[in-house]
Amino acid sequence: MQRKHILVLLAVILVALGAVLLLPHGELVQTLAAVPIFGALSAVVVDILREQAKRQQENQLAETQQRFSLAAGSHMASTAFDKHVAFCEEYVVEVLSALRTLFREGPTQEALDHSDRLLQIKQKYVLWITRDVEARLEPFERALRRIGANDRAERLFPDGEGSVQRMTETYRQFAEVLGTEHMGTEWEGEPITDVAAVSRVVAQLRDILGVEELTRLRAAIVRNALA
Repeated sequence: MQRKHILVLLAVILVALGAVLLLPHGELVQTLAAVPIFGALSAVVVDILREQAKRQQENQLAETQQRFSLAAGSHMASTAFDKHVAFCEEYVVEVLSALRTLFREGPTQEALDHSDRLLQIKQKYVLWITRDVEARLEPFERALRRIGANDRAERLFPDGEGSVQRMTETYRQFAEVLGTEHMGTEWEGEPITDVAAVSRVVAQLRDILGVEELTRLRAAIVRNALA
């Protein structure tokens, strides 16, 4: 269809050019006869540019679809996603177990055991989790280690040097793990962040799996189907 359109425009140009050559020579007559030539040439150029843009868009779409197929549909991608799901499920079970321990016992040396189990889970899936994921989960694990180590040291040396400082840090880390949702925004006059909070860890695991994006996509598909 596009080729036929261009051929018609070329025919118009030839007819107009013939009219210019055959009609009596006069500035007005030749000007009027030349108008279709310029119009047809402009239309040809526009059609060619439009066709090029269309082909470029089609090529980009095909390339995007190919990348999506490789990224989401390949065996490696499916395996990686399954491993991410398994990692997140195991990790969040241990995170919630640590939270229950802290709610039940307060800052306790048992936090070290939970930290060790979280490390074992990461080592189990070390080939499938990225450095960025490890870095985002590290603040929570570090807080657990500090809570457990400080409480153990306090039990071994209750009147040792630095006991007050250890207890202060222990309860501050405890507050950081529980987060502002449970402990407010300050602890003994110092601000509390959610960097090491359990709620932050759960949110990070959801991000790994793309839960929020998948939920929004599903909702959009349902709305479009109903519309």
